[in-house]
Amino acid sequence: MYFKPLNFIRFLLAFGVVLFHYGVKYYPFNTPLLKTFILNSGFRVSFFFFISGFVMTLVYGPQVTTVSPTQFYKKRFTRIFPVYWFAFIFTLLLVLFVNHSSPKGLVVIIHGLGLQSILPGFVLDLNYPTWSISVELFFYALFPFILKWLMKQTNRFLFYITAAVWVLQSLQHILFMAFISYSKHSEEFMNAFPLWHFGTFFAGMFSARLILSNAIPLKLQRRASVVFVLTGLLFLSIIFIPNPLMRYIHNGLLSPLFAVFVLSLFYDASFIGRTLALKPLSRLGDLSYGLFIFQYPIWIVYNQFITPSFIESNWFFTLYFGILLVFSWGVNSYVEKPLLLYLRRDDSNKAVKI
Repeated sequence: MYFKPLNFIRFLLAFGVVLFHYGVKYYPFNTPLLKTFILNSGFRVSFFFFISGFVMTLVYGPQVTTVSPTQFYKKRFTRIFPVYWFAFIFTLLLVLFVNHSSPKGLVVIIHGLGLQSILPGFVLDLNYPTWSISVELFFYALFPFILKWLMKQTNRFLFYITAAVWVLQSLQHILFMAFISYSKHSEEFMNAFPLWHFGTFFAGMFSARLILSNAIPLKLQRRASVVFVLTGLLFLSIIFIPNPLMRYIHNGLLSPLFAVFVLSLFYDASFIGRTLALKPLSRLGDLSYGLFIFQYPIWIVYNQFITPSFIESNWFFTLYFGILLVFSWGVNSYVEKPLLLYLRRDDSNKAVKI
């Protein structure tokens, strides 16, 4: 089961992350409306974690009894690590020979293994956007076992578990924000430690389980377009209207809203859903992984060829993002996909695209 409209949403979230890191100073993204939207959309990576749990459950739920943990790990390993290591080595060489920095040996090792998210203080010390990939690896390690348990439970029981985990996760983040003094170590512990994001991933799994068990009432399915638009408007109101939630949205506080948004999009048969499912837009979603892990090394290279005067130009970010997009497309088309087919050539199961 492949959910095409959601693929373009992943691209938009990845684009938002790149804008947040590098584009908010440049026109048109520095205009008040867009700048507010970019700076107040701190739930982007959290939404990615939700989508990850949702998509993997949607794909693997129906075959939970036939796909072993070993098969699942092979699929995830071949999907994530070859390109991850390419970006890791690329970034390391640039940091050493262009930035003239000397990362500690421990930093190199844990980033190479994708373990940086579990060691606060080292999370952002190399290819910093990949902290979210490190968190995902924690989820992947648990996923086959949680999925088997999840598919045996009733929806009512899972609803209570999901709600309880969401409440505890949200309270934990609020308390951390209120009582832990700021430092590099504490910020990375609060924002990047995998356990604090697990509730968001699990909420995505539960949402997919509702679809697989056909638990969404037909009346709601028929009104999916209206619900989708209303949910989008609610997102915008949270972003643009000052509110106390804004400070705490990084770690999954908006998971219920993610669930309604994704579920309504899944059942949306209107012009919106059909448009988001168009092949060119869905294809952009395939580049979201590359946008995440190559944004920093491409930024380093890009700045080596740019004159100081051009840095102030409104075309500065546009050209950078164009190069990043083309580079991500090239890696996806000529490295990632061929390598994936090669590494899975002996797999008895059909390769799953997630």
